[in-house]
Amino acid sequence: MVINAWSHTDAGSRMSNALSDNEIPSNAPGETAAWKKALPVIRVAGTIIMFYVLVTKVQWSSLGQIGKKGVGLILIAFLATLLGIVLSGVRWQRVLDALEVPSRMRDLVELQLAGMFAGNFLPSTVGGDVVRATWLAKVNKATSDSIASVVLERLTGWLVLPVLVLAGTLTDPSIWHLGAVSKLIVYVAAATLVGLVAILALARSANLSARASKSAVVAGFLDAVYRGVGKFGRKPASLARLLGWAFLYQLCVLVASIFAARALDISIGWRELMVFVPAVAMLQVLPLTIGGLGIREGALVLMLHPLGIGSAQAIAFGLLVYALNIAASLFGAPSFALGSRRMLRRAHVAAATPGNARRETSC
Repeated sequence: MVINAWSHTDAGSRMSNALSDNEIPSNAPGETAAWKKALPVIRVAGTIIMFYVLVTKVQWSSLGQIGKKGVGLILIAFLATLLGIVLSGVRWQRVLDALEVPSRMRDLVELQLAGMFAGNFLPSTVGGDVVRATWLAKVNKATSDSIASVVLERLTGWLVLPVLVLAGTLTDPSIWHLGAVSKLIVYVAAATLVGLVAILALARSANLSARASKSAVVAGFLDAVYRGVGKFGRKPASLARLLGWAFLYQLCVLVASIFAARALDISIGWRELMVFVPAVAMLQVLPLTIGGLGIREGALVLMLHPLGIGSAQAIAFGLLVYALNIAASLFGAPSFALGSRRMLRRAHVAAATPGNARRETSC
């Protein structure tokens, strides 16, 4: 999911106007260039081509032999994926708590699922993160803080993922001896951390950056980071709790990947996956195809090859992980179809019930 259309000061109001409950535009206001209009079509075409190429590389006959044990392992992986979505909602709520924005856990989980659905099934240049920020702003009337919460929640991954890569290499030093793969992993983790530091440095001069930048998107992004980091700087305990939930979320992603690999009878240890899974996640931020299809599988083919795992198995592993996320995101279809209306009704009921809103916010 991609952060795409946030401007400075009145970013949220313009974004809220641009996104109705059930309509996701393919272009942000003012994007009239032909290539921007063609981008969703290119992504869809690229995704279809990539999917065809990938499925022809999988040895489907071997997948028919996974048996009941394999199905059970896939079910466990799916449950871990769902648990991860709930934990991502908790992580988001920790950000909102630090920003002093009231929230209901049920709303946040529904928004996470709706955002996943939008990111996996819609070719729009407006990603699921924008859906989450916009619809949350409609419920809590705190547009700027809603945007900031989504930005900051995403940025936690820019810290947690490289740390997991480092932890994995420390537990299994043999990963340093995989040649080009080891270098790629180091470069990806380092680039992510450098990017995070650069964003934080730019955000410290957010007002100057906003005036100097001709891009409303860049200005709005930096402003959100500036305000959010400022509040977390005054609440170190809140920051520690946020990072703790972020690590738990990534742990669920790792567990799901471990059981998915076991289901396909892929001989790979949890230490290797502790390095490869975060590295692939960092590579998947490239918005070349829908859901990162092809990027994930290509990275896995490259990384698993030195371990003696063939390309067919690596691609099957990537597709299974993708399928788990697709299946989980289908739970977001009803929420996406209803938009923010159901959450607004719950907010009205909570506001009319003394003490109810306070209890829901603290859950």
